[in-house]
Amino acid sequence: MPRSFLPCSSVRASSWRRSFCWLLLAAALAVNAQTTSTIQLKGTPHDEVQKAMGQRKWPQALEQVDAYLQERPRDPQMRFWRARLLEQLGRPDEALEVYEGLAQDYPELPEVQNNLGVMYASKGKLDMAKYAFEQALRNNPTYATAHENMGDILLHLAKQSFAKAGQLDPSMAKTLEQKMLALEPVLQLTLSTPK
Repeated sequence: MPRSFLPCSSVRASSWRRSFCWLLLAAALAVNAQTTSTIQLKGTPHDEVQKAMGQRKWPQALEQVDAYLQERPRDPQMRFWRARLLEQLGRPDEALEVYEGLAQDYPELPEVQNNLGVMYASKGKLDMAKYAFEQALRNNPTYATAHENMGDILLHLAKQSFAKAGQLDPSMAKTLEQKMLALEPVLQLTLSTPK
């Protein structure tokens, strides 16, 4: 028969000894509860990073992310935040590198593919951006932002195609010029910040 690990439960223990044991147990539980509540108030590293990002403390948040990634370098959420923070700090080439690594390690994450597409588009790599948005939509067909970004890219690709057609066949130039002029106001709306 298994034995209890608490001496308080011993039938032979005197009543004062049982009371003392229960008092010790209650005190230990109170200390444990106090410690637990203190830990919960501080939050997880993810909570701390989110808090710093919410306060727009980009350098502080990046330091927290980098410190966390030293121990857990594959954490996709922290890596994603690292890329976003690098963008906020005006370091787009480093952000692109992080997104590319994330897309390779976690191709199923539509947010990564979407942001990778935005980065490619900002560098004029429209075909690569289109592919990234296609991947995002393949992973999440209801991702509205990726659909919008795909539409923006398709408009820019349409303009490129019209220009190429005009070069190849000058007799189409007038018609194609009208199409490109009609696209121009819509294309201006696509030059917004990354989504």
